[in-house]
Amino acid sequence: MRRGATHSFDLEDGFEGAVDVVFLLIIFFLVASSFDRVVREKLALPPRDAEQAVMTRPQERERLDITIYRDSRIALDHEEIAVGDPSSVEAYRAIGQAIENWVDQRHPGMPLDKAVQRIDVFVTTDRESYAGAALNAIMACLDRGITPQVIFEEARAEGP
Repeated sequence: MRRGATHSFDLEDGFEGAVDVVFLLIIFFLVASSFDRVVREKLALPPRDAEQAVMTRPQERERLDITIYRDSRIALDHEEIAVGDPSSVEAYRAIGQAIENWVDQRHPGMPLDKAVQRIDVFVTTDRESYAGAALNAIMACLDRGITPQVIFEEARAEGP
């Protein structure tokens, strides 16, 4: 480029991009309005069999509460579980066995993997309790196909 050369600005150069954008917007709105008509049309569904409707009705879910107190004691549905050291392997086994016994009492004869689909488990732990106790409770649930919801509380009152 030469030094001191001036550039001229032509208005027609700037409108080519704008024309393309306007054209694309017109196409978009035409297509969107045709989808709107399709959505408004009612679908004719076959009549539903009453027996099938009963079979597909959502099942009521049960609630299992596992509570870990400040001193790391563990209770399953407000009944304390004797676990010894709450962070030990024995504690993990005791919690798992207590969960299986609880499920067997409520769903006798039903396989564990089917029964746990009807259960919501809440692990409530005090923030000052030993983390190993909560971890054992969570792992015992997960190993049985249950995804627990964990609730941390500030100062949990002493339990049973």
